[in-house]
Amino acid sequence: MKVVTWNINGIRAFRGGIKKALDSLDADVICIQETKVTRDLLDERIAIVDGYNSYFSYSRGRSGYSGVATYCKESATPFAAEEGLTGLLVNHKDAVGCYGDHTEFSSEELQLLDNEGRAVITQHKIKCQDKEKILTVINVYCPRADPEKPERKRFKLQFYNLLKSRAEAVLKDGSHVIVLGDINTSHRPIDHCDPSEIDDFGENPGRKWLNGFLHRGKQEEESDEEEHDKESEETDPLHGGKFVDTFRFFHPTRINAFTCWSTLTGARQTNYGTRIDYIFADCQLAKEQFVGADIMPEVEGSDHCPVWGQLSCSLISSPKPPPFCTRYLPEFAGKQQKLSRFLIKVDQKSAQSEQKNALPGSQEEEERRENLNPSGAANISGKKRSLTSDSVAPKGKKTKTVNASSKPQGNLLAFFKSKTTNINQCENPLNLDEAAKSPITEEVFSVTDTKSEGPELISDNLSQQCSTAKTDQHLNTKHSPPQPTVRQSDAKKGTSSVFWKSVLHGPPAPPCCKVHGEPCVLRTVKKEGPNMGKQFFVCARPQGHASNPEARCNFFAWVDKAK
Repeated sequence: MKVVTWNINGIRAFRGGIKKALDSLDADVICIQETKVTRDLLDERIAIVDGYNSYFSYSRGRSGYSGVATYCKESATPFAAEEGLTGLLVNHKDAVGCYGDHTEFSSEELQLLDNEGRAVITQHKIKCQDKEKILTVINVYCPRADPEKPERKRFKLQFYNLLKSRAEAVLKDGSHVIVLGDINTSHRPIDHCDPSEIDDFGENPGRKWLNGFLHRGKQEEESDEEEHDKESEETDPLHGGKFVDTFRFFHPTRINAFTCWSTLTGARQTNYGTRIDYIFADCQLAKEQFVGADIMPEVEGSDHCPVWGQLSCSLISSPKPPPFCTRYLPEFAGKQQKLSRFLIKVDQKSAQSEQKNALPGSQEEEERRENLNPSGAANISGKKRSLTSDSVAPKGKKTKTVNASSKPQGNLLAFFKSKTTNINQCENPLNLDEAAKSPITEEVFSVTDTKSEGPELISDNLSQQCSTAKTDQHLNTKHSPPQPTVRQSDAKKGTSSVFWKSVLHGPPAPPCCKVHGEPCVLRTVKKEGPNMGKQFFVCARPQGHASNPEARCNFFAWVDKAK
C-alpha cells in the first residue's frame, strides 16, 4: 500500500489534467490540500476521474480558499468516509465516528473549525500477515497562524487540539491511524532552513503541540541528544505521543529535506525552505507495516512537493464507495434535481459583512481579490446591458445617454472599421483644413474627445462627410495635406506625449547590488503599515542561506520619490 500527500495550491491550475497528475504519483490513496475549489466550482473533470473515487471538503462561504480532497484508486475504495473532524457535517450513514472529547470547545467554535474545509477522513480495510484490520486515513490542511491576527493563532491551536482528540479517539477504538497533510509547522530546527533567525524557535505553540502529539524514538533521541540534555524527562512531553513522523523514522539525521518554498523569492532554486508536510502513523503501524517514506522535491507544479509512505500491508477494496463519495452528488449522479435546491435564502446583511471581513493571512493577493467578489464576472455577463444603466457602467467612466428617436441607430460595421481609413474611402477626400474641424478628425487625433463621442454620432458624421465630398466638384482632385495642418496635428501630438510622459514616467533605473554587481529588482511593500505602497530595490537572485554565495545578498535601497 502506498499513500501520498501533496499541497497542490489550486486543483484547477493543473496542467495536463488531474488524472495525469494522479497517475504520475502512483499511489493507492492520494491526499491533496489547498484545492481552492468550492462545490459550485467543482466540475466533472475534477470530481469524476477514471480509475479513482474522490472525497472533497470545501470552505463554506469563501470561494477559492482552503479545501482538501482524497482520491482513492478503485482497488483501494474505502468502506467509510466523512468530512470534517467534529462530526457536525455528517448527514449520511457509513461515517467513521469516534469524535473524541469536545468539552473544551463551544458549539460555535466546533462549527467554525469545520467551516473552512480542512479535513477528509477515509476508512479502509487492510490485510496484515493474514489478519484483516482497519486503517483510518485523516487528510488535513492545518491553518496558518498570521502573526498580525491573534485570533488566527488561537484558531490554529484549537484545530491542532481537535485533530489530536479525533485521531487518538479513532486509535483507541481499535483502528490503525495515519494523519497526513500540510501541518503548517516545521517541527525541529533540522526541518527549517534557518532556525537561528526565529526567536524562541522551540517555544512556538505549534511545535509544542507536535512534541506532545509525536512519540520520540531512540534514533531521534540520539540525533538530538545535545539539544534536549537540558530538559528532564518529567517536563519533556515527547515520550507520551502516540504517533510517529514516518520521514524522520527512516531519515533521522537528513538535513536540507524541505517540502515548501517561497515562490515570491525563488527560494526553491536554493532549497531555502521548510518541512511542513508530513505523514504521521501510529507507533505500531509505523514499526510493523511501514517500509519507507520520503519527500519528492523533484515534482513541481506547486510551492509544496509531495510526500510518500509505503506499507507492506495490502488493501481490501470495498464493493462500493461510501455515500460521501463525490460521484453520488446529484450534479454528477445523473439525477434530475428539484428546482427548490437552487433557490437558497440569503441573508443580505451577513453576506455584506462577510465580504468586508479580511481573509486569513494564508491567502495570497490574487486569492483575496477573487474572494471579495468570486462571482462578479458571471453576474455581469448574465444581465442585459444598457447604455443608460448606471449599474452596468464601470465606476469612474461617464456614459452619455443617446435619444433613439433623435438619430437612427448606427451600423454595426462602424464599430469595427478603422477611423483613419474611413476618410480615405470617400471618392473625393475633404480638404484637411475643414476635416480638422470635423468630429471625425477630432476623434482620430484627440484623446479627450473620444470619451464623449458616441459610436452612433461618429457613424453619422462619417456618412455626412462622405456625401459632401461627392458633391463638391472643386475637391475632385487628390492632393497632399496642407503643411500647416500637419504641423498642427504634430504639435498636438507632441504636447500630448510630453504631458503623458510627465504623468506616466517609467520606473527608475535599477541600481546594481554591491556583492554580485547585477541589476536589482523592484519590489513594493504590500504589508499594512507606514511603508505600505513604498517601493524598494533588492538583489535579483533567489533567497537563500547567508552562507550560500549563489543566493540573494543583503542589498536594499528605498526608491526616492523625487526620481
